[in-house]
Amino acid sequence: MIEWFNTFLHEHQTILPYLYLLSQWIFLIIYINQNRLYNFLIKQQLKFFVIIILQSHSFITASNYIVQWVSIWTFLDYYTSDDWILMLIISIAAVLATITVTGHLCDLVCSPFIISYDSIEYNIRIETPFITEKMNQCLLHVLNYIFYEYVISILSILAWRGFYKFLDIHLYPNNENISACLSLLIGYLFFFILMYTQSFQFNICSLTTFIEMNYPCFLQNLRHLCAFFSCILLWRGFWILFDIHIATISIVYESPLKFYISFMIISFIILSLMKTASSINGSMSHIDNNDNLFPIYSNCFLSKWFREKKNFDKILSNPSQITDNELYTISVF
Repeated sequence: MIEWFNTFLHEHQTILPYLYLLSQWIFLIIYINQNRLYNFLIKQQLKFFVIIILQSHSFITASNYIVQWVSIWTFLDYYTSDDWILMLIISIAAVLATITVTGHLCDLVCSPFIISYDSIEYNIRIETPFITEKMNQCLLHVLNYIFYEYVISILSILAWRGFYKFLDIHLYPNNENISACLSLLIGYLFFFILMYTQSFQFNICSLTTFIEMNYPCFLQNLRHLCAFFSCILLWRGFWILFDIHIATISIVYESPLKFYISFMIISFIILSLMKTASSINGSMSHIDNNDNLFPIYSNCFLSKWFREKKNFDKILSNPSQITDNELYTISVF
């Protein structure tokens, strides 16, 4: 998008609001029609057709999020102060506002913590944070749309932007390679500790009776905050290394639009083959965590793989009890 702005739209400040409104209009269509799309896809017999529609839905949704974030982020860069102290204060305020509105910070956490599995069951319908009784579904979808795509999205962008700017200013600003490597090192340290100690921390919380009774969300939000910092560090590290070592290659520098569009499509195809393309915009509907692998951050891909492998081993150990559904599971796996 930035290359497109610089190449064709020198007055792109005036284009940003229109792009943002276009993305929001498409989001509204996605929210309102999610049940219709879900009911349509589950009735289809041609699986290849279902896969194409499902991946197209993920691609459109992810692209909309990119347009939404770039539009607001760039708009803020042009029309607000670049004072890092002010930006950091706004980010802290956005984090506190997110806790006030939702009670938790998990909406600020994204990939690699949240990994989705491409499926009709997990990626078409959008979970609601509201407790409702006999509410019209269309009205509920509109409320979800307003809540997520205006309130949460703007708070998330404000939170990311200030902390990102803080790292640009204070984490080896004169040496981008060291800055990027430190971002990745700290980010992955946070990631592995937080991601693979979920069950341990979940059990420990039940022992800390005082904290659990008086501050039930404190430890979990502390973990969400660390995961949020991890996401910022990881995305920033890879982004800087890409700008330094990939974007400066002659073929990229000479034809940036062709390069970025081509590799965007190639990357999405690879993610689709891995059945994780929907991870670009996060899990829309979380897989059931019956195995308690990831009680805090739902890793749909690993949970699904673990479940299929467990079913596969069970079937192999009792071949005489194989049913038609289990045979189908084996063939899919």
